[in-house]
Amino acid sequence: MKPGVSSNRQKIKEEIRMKDQLHLLQEIERYFEGHMSDEERAAFEALRLTDPEVDRQVEEQLLFLETLQQYGQRKDLQNKMDQIHAAMGPHTAAADGMPERPVMQPLRSRTPVTRRRALTNLAAAACIALVTSLTTIAIMQQAAKRKSTAQYEDVRRVLNNIQRSQNALINDINSNKKAPANPGTYGGTGFAISANGYIITNYHVVAGADSLYVQNNKGEAFKASSIFEDISSDLAILKIADSTFKSQPLPYALKPQQVRLGEEVFTMGYPRDEIVYGKGYISAQTGFNGDTVAYQVAIPVNPGNSGAPLMDNEGNIVGIITGKQTSSDGIAFAVKSAHLKRLLEEMPKEKLPRREWTRKNHLEHLPRVDQIRKLEDFVYMVKVYN
Repeated sequence: MKPGVSSNRQKIKEEIRMKDQLHLLQEIERYFEGHMSDEERAAFEALRLTDPEVDRQVEEQLLFLETLQQYGQRKDLQNKMDQIHAAMGPHTAAADGMPERPVMQPLRSRTPVTRRRALTNLAAAACIALVTSLTTIAIMQQAAKRKSTAQYEDVRRVLNNIQRSQNALINDINSNKKAPANPGTYGGTGFAISANGYIITNYHVVAGADSLYVQNNKGEAFKASSIFEDISSDLAILKIADSTFKSQPLPYALKPQQVRLGEEVFTMGYPRDEIVYGKGYISAQTGFNGDTVAYQVAIPVNPGNSGAPLMDNEGNIVGIITGKQTSSDGIAFAVKSAHLKRLLEEMPKEKLPRREWTRKNHLEHLPRVDQIRKLEDFVYMVKVYN
């Protein structure tokens, strides 16, 4: 290939990107100015909900317009003050029915003093205006940042205020394997990554825990401990420390390949005292604020779904649910399984001696109800006490 061909292609790509950016800015202006039809406005607002980059640019444009409006108001005030000063010319306005009187001209020797005072006043006014502008911009930027931060919410479950179901109470009575009688502080979901008691969940679920228990779909609870935590990706690896725990071969495998946009996925978690199934699709290849190690998923999640597995139609693990977007229902975020695989490979052998996540998937080609039935034994409710 000729050297100039690559550069020409790059220029063409850049021109296309600039045209797309210009078109987006024009659409944002039409959105703010109210020039869109009802259908166009609804479609644009739907795009904001599904595309964090578009929503970010809308917020920045709004901040810019508000800053310009503040500047315009200050300029208008300054013009009005200049008009008042201009009206106070060498003659005073005539009183009612009285002729105008000439204003006494200041002595020439005092003119420099008057000018210095005027310049001092103008400098002080300019400083005040500058400080006001900077303060206004800072406050607006902080407000926009707080608004952006508030759009993300983890989905751990507060157990203190949740009434335990009758089935859970019966399971505690009939089983010797149970957690403490009180419901705990926080709860989430975890799933097995090996046959010998290793479980993955979210870091924010177990952060600050004094003790941990995991409970299976039969109501059996096992003492566990956190052996590895990755705060940056919000993941934690637990190890069941209970001799009564029975291991089982994993029926699924991790899928490190990128999942395609629009591909159907499903999840299983514990927003209640029983396991709950949810279905959706990959809506973006990046997570909250363009996070490249996560997906954006159009799927319903609730408090308690933190740490739940995200699976494709073949039953492969493609991600781990971490949180949701507060500004709209049905938009969740999940750490990609490729990142989880790298994390597991980097763990010391003394912490994770058996590496079974590359085993063959036994769920492919099974009907969904059969996939769910097999998966239930490997998805756990995580209970935190602190």
